[in-house]
Amino acid sequence: MNGKPARRYRSNASIIADILEAVKEEERLGKTRIMQKANLSTDRLEPRLSELIQQGLIQEETEDDRKYYRLTERGFDFLEQYQRASAFLNAFGIGL
Repeated sequence: MNGKPARRYRSNASIIADILEAVKEEERLGKTRIMQKANLSTDRLEPRLSELIQQGLIQEETEDDRKYYRLTERGFDFLEQYQRASAFLNAFGIGL
């Protein structure tokens, strides 16, 4: 080994949870703030936002020609279940 710690990449589920958590914290959020809070680039965020809208986890709103995103009830449920699963797995030393 070269003395550097191993680099861990986030799973797709973890990235989705980070996006949902960012939106949940501020009730509604624009793309730039989601990118900052979830630590994602535009090219990694865009397809996930579309996917989350299609799955009914977030909804898109437009106000004054700006797009905002809000968590749906289904999004709240997903986030709660993800956090439960993550806590369960972490208790056994397994990360998501």
